[in-house]
Amino acid sequence: MKNFRHLLSTVLLCSLLVVHCALAQNTLTQIRDIVHKADGTPFNGTVIITWNGFTAPSGGTIAPHSTSAQIYNGALSILLVPSTTASTGAYYLATYNSNDGLTTFTETWQVPPSSTPLTLSQVRQPAGTGTGSTGGSGSGGTGGTSGSGTGSTITLPLPITQVSGLSAALATINSSIDTLSTAVKNIPTTSVTGVAFVDAEIPSGAINGTNGVFSLSQAPSPASSLQLYLNGLELTAGLDFTMTANTVAFASNAIPQAGDELTAYYRIPGTGTTAQFTDGETPSGTIGGTNVAFTLAAAPSPAASLRLYKNGMLLQQGADYTLNNTTITFSSAVTAPQTGDVLTAGYRH
Repeated sequence: MKNFRHLLSTVLLCSLLVVHCALAQNTLTQIRDIVHKADGTPFNGTVIITWNGFTAPSGGTIAPHSTSAQIYNGALSILLVPSTTASTGAYYLATYNSNDGLTTFTETWQVPPSSTPLTLSQVRQPAGTGTGSTGGSGSGGTGGTSGSGTGSTITLPLPITQVSGLSAALATINSSIDTLSTAVKNIPTTSVTGVAFVDAEIPSGAINGTNGVFSLSQAPSPASSLQLYLNGLELTAGLDFTMTANTVAFASNAIPQAGDELTAYYRIPGTGTTAQFTDGETPSGTIGGTNVAFTLAAAPSPAASLRLYKNGMLLQQGADYTLNNTTITFSSAVTAPQTGDVLTAGYRH
C-alpha cells in the first residue's frame, strides 16, 4: 500500500508539472470521469496519454511528450492543454492498461477549453479521419471548420505474436507461478488454543470520503494482529491508519471513499476452542477463465475465517464467491480466476 500511494503521488505530480511547466500561461482543462470495464465493474489500472508537438492557444509550444494517470476504482482526473483551439494536428492518444493485464484499449481525445471539468464522452473521438476547429485535429477528431489530420486504428485484442517478446515473457511468468503454486500447496497447518478471533468485521463509521474515524467491536490483542483491508488491499498500520484501543483513525490521504469496502480481521483474549490454521493453500480446480468451482483441503470453521486472495487481493465472500463446506463457487466466469491468476486461501478449521 505504501508503494502504491508513493507511485500514485509521483504520477499525479509529474503529470501536473509536465503540462504546467511546459505552458504556464495556458488555461488547462480538467477531464474527470468514472471509467468502467465492459462488464460494468470499475476499471483499475493506468492511462498513458501521448501527444505530438503543437502550438497551444496562447502561442506557446507544447513539445511531443507523454504522461500517465492512475485509475483507482474507476476514478480518473487529469489536466490537459486544450487541443481543439491549438495548431493543426493537435490531439491526445489515451491508452488504457488494466492492473490485471487483461484489458487494454486506446482512445483519441480532442480537448476543448472549459472552466468546468469535462467527462470522457465530451472529449472522446470516433476512430478514423477528422478535423478540429482552428486547425486543431487528431486521429478520429471532429468538431471544427479547418485543419485536418489522419490517424491509425488499432484493432483489439492484439494477437500475442504481434507483441515482440510477449510470448517468452508470459512463459517465464507462468513457470514462476507454477513453482510458487507447488511450494505453497504443501505448507503445513498450525494450531493454537486459548485465543478468540474476529473475522470479516465491518468497522462502524460512515464511509463517505470525509469521515476518517471508525470503531471495531473490540480492541485487537495484540494490536499487531489487526489486518485491515480496503477494497481487498491490506492497509499498513502507522502509515494508512493508527489504532487506539478499538478506534481506527485513517491518515488524511487514506480515508475510505463512498462505495469502498472496509473489512477487519483480528485476535482478542479468550478461551476459544483449539483451532488449526491453513495458510497459503492453493484450492484445487482449473484456472482458465471458465471454471467457477474450486475445492479446499478442509472446511473453514467458522466459514468467515476464510480469506481468499486472487493475485494478492482479498475477495469478498458473498459478493465475489460463496462457500459451501469445502467448495468455493465464484459468482460468474467474469469474477473467476483467469489464465495466469494466482488463487490462495488461508483459514481456520
